[in-house]
Amino acid sequence: MHLPARTLRLVHVAVATAAAGALALGSTACGSDDGTGTTAPPSGAATTSASAHDDSGDHEHGDSADAPTAQSLQSILEQITNPDVTVDEKVNLIVDGENRRGQLEQLNAALQTYRGLSYTVADITVDDDTATGQTTITSPRGGSAPPAPVTWEEEDGTWKLSDDGACLLLGFAQIPCAPA
Repeated sequence: MHLPARTLRLVHVAVATAAAGALALGSTACGSDDGTGTTAPPSGAATTSASAHDDSGDHEHGDSADAPTAQSLQSILEQITNPDVTVDEKVNLIVDGENRRGQLEQLNAALQTYRGLSYTVADITVDDDTATGQTTITSPRGGSAPPAPVTWEEEDGTWKLSDDGACLLLGFAQIPCAPA
């Protein structure tokens, strides 16, 4: 899929740059050697690195959510791109998701014929109520986009995909992400 140029203006610079790179390389097969001497995890596998802070029993942050796991962040992405999950459920997975209801309806329609996306979230860093993970999107046809930084935000004790992250997913589906 191609990310429309108009969407690039609306996505954070870092995410837009990574998405453009993903589009250029998205048709290549997923390899296991990324040149760093490490082995890529299988599609959909959860990997994490040390988080920005350790909450091992010391909860000085009041009602703040625990640091998210790679699996929990991947689950959010999987639910958003699962056409069997209702739009009503999806708006609760995105920060200010109600503002994306129309685009989520378009996404559900598009996903009826394009199922099987998988995600790998790695190298998660947490800064207060924002988590960023290097996220690889793998197509059901076998191609993978290079990892792109995707952000989630803690809202009322729950981690949700940021609006910029939602726009990245919508962009891959060629759904314009007008300002919320």
